[in-house]
Amino acid sequence: MALEFPPIYLLKAHFKDISELNALGKKIGVVFNTKEEAVKLFLAHEKLKSKVRIEWELRQIGITTEAVFRGPGLNHGEKEQTQKGSPPRKRRKVEKNSDGRDLIVLDSSTESEAESETESETERKSPRSSRTTSPSSPTLSRNFPTESDGFPAWDKDIIKVLGVAWYDDSVKAGQLLPTERYLVYEGRVVSAPKPAWRIHNKPHEPLKILPLPEATGAKPYDKYRDGRSKPHTTRGRIHTPHLIHETTSDREEESQIPDLPDDLKQPYSCKRQTPLHTPNDSFIAQLKLIKEARLLTDAEESSSEWSVRAYTGAISSIAAYPFSLTSARELSRLPGVGSSTVEYFKEWKRYGHITEVENMKKDERITTWRSFYGIFDVGAKTARDWYNKGWRDLDDVAQGFGSLSRSQQIGAKFYEEFEERMSRDEVENIGAVVLHEANRKEPGFEMVICGGYRRGKPDMGDVDVVLTHRDENATLNFIGRIRKRLEKTGHITHSLRQFDTNSKRGQDPLAWKGKVKPGGKKAGFDTLDKIFVAWQDPEWPSKAEDLERNPQAKNPNIHRRVDIIVTPWKTAGCAIVGWSGGNMFERDLRLYCRQELGYKFDSSGVRRLDNGDWVDLEAGADTLLEKEKKVFEGLGLKWIEPTMRCTE
Repeated sequence: MALEFPPIYLLKAHFKDISELNALGKKIGVVFNTKEEAVKLFLAHEKLKSKVRIEWELRQIGITTEAVFRGPGLNHGEKEQTQKGSPPRKRRKVEKNSDGRDLIVLDSSTESEAESETESETERKSPRSSRTTSPSSPTLSRNFPTESDGFPAWDKDIIKVLGVAWYDDSVKAGQLLPTERYLVYEGRVVSAPKPAWRIHNKPHEPLKILPLPEATGAKPYDKYRDGRSKPHTTRGRIHTPHLIHETTSDREEESQIPDLPDDLKQPYSCKRQTPLHTPNDSFIAQLKLIKEARLLTDAEESSSEWSVRAYTGAISSIAAYPFSLTSARELSRLPGVGSSTVEYFKEWKRYGHITEVENMKKDERITTWRSFYGIFDVGAKTARDWYNKGWRDLDDVAQGFGSLSRSQQIGAKFYEEFEERMSRDEVENIGAVVLHEANRKEPGFEMVICGGYRRGKPDMGDVDVVLTHRDENATLNFIGRIRKRLEKTGHITHSLRQFDTNSKRGQDPLAWKGKVKPGGKKAGFDTLDKIFVAWQDPEWPSKAEDLERNPQAKNPNIHRRVDIIVTPWKTAGCAIVGWSGGNMFERDLRLYCRQELGYKFDSSGVRRLDNGDWVDLEAGADTLLEKEKKVFEGLGLKWIEPTMRCTE
């Protein structure tokens, strides 16, 4: 007799071809692709282990959950040691939370009472309402493991996500196996956040929409309506932010909330004016530190990616907001701002600091990881690996110099020099040298200094120079020629990385998915010809005298980081756009093109996603500025000055 499975939903993340699973599920009667009200059991690919990603996948099918917390020492995969047949005894443990209030934790594997916020070292937990299981609660299936099988009955609002191996192993075993060792995630179903102007008067009454008073001048805005907001991740947190209760003064401030600007009524930062300095720079600085901590502390790369994107999105929205934030409700209106950011704001507004940031500054691991992460070509994982080796500073890195890649060796050697900021005048001088030497090799080159310089920063950590020529033959393989020229003049002392991706494909506008990429590798965020170098001014005032005394005299000038990018003229506008905006601006530009226009945008051009045709957005433009504006126009975007693309 075939097994009778409970209703199951298969989370599709990481599955490339689930047709075979669908056929098998249909044969046995398992629901793989249709979400039903009765579904409380979900199966996940073996790669889907991140709590953050699982919660996001569930939200995509309309289920909002919070992870269930079982008390210290009772994580997934662990069973409380009790006498057989007797329910686990609940232990009340009273502690003090970060704002001095009593924190009561119930250690139980079957029931829970209302809890205050608590967390483990690596995972933040959310408070949940009081619910208990009931003998009358509906079971998933008469064949599903029950209390008589040694497993607790499920709360009607609890869902479980199991590894797909549970399904396979149950089929092989001929019976539904216990779920505990397959459990990936367990969460309580909660209501999705509602805008502040929606309330229920009584449980049995329908939802009422109450307009805000005319005097406030505020216009309600539902930040969830676009459906594109990414999950707000909570891994790697050191301390939970204070839960600050709203006061009368808070509500008075909320009554003065200004209308939400039109730019912030949509999710794409490439459609907003974002200046270099904003009224909320102090709070943004705190969020940037938290974002960096997420990147450095998250052990799982997928979790790290989601977390960093979430904070980057929140930061870009706040940076585009032209008013000084006064309340949590005002902040929560902004697209991409999640509950964690709101709680941080409450704490920062009340106390003038954020506990997690203060603790992060004292954490030796994060401090060390940050110093390693600042070395060229060292990512978050490498920084953690070095720390695990016992390395704590640059002296330790020097001891292990032989195990580093060449670019890491150069980055470590000039770490302190690369950290020094350079003035706009120095950046302009470097750009002028690059253009001068390019024209000595091939007259007719034009140049734009992009990056932070073009966004109006007063000082920079590196220089981004974009070169182009109206003759396409001049830009083909030119990156190697300009490198050799600048090495000969003494300006380039070390080459960190060189890419000639664009020349290898004949300078065609961005690689189409139907074509094989050079080397068979992914092209990445940008596919132009470029080189990253260590730069040093070969001239200094006493050079002649110094060399006369000592032919081996050392150049005293500081080393700088310089990126030289070469683009053909036909797509130079895309190159300038791609190298001028802040990180979130560039990410959202690509997202906007894909989701709204059916285009793939790259610094080397734009193609249609359906058939791969190149979309020439720059035809007829005679100057580089005209070409850049043509790109905005062709993408249906209003023109935004480079100084208003500061979405870091």
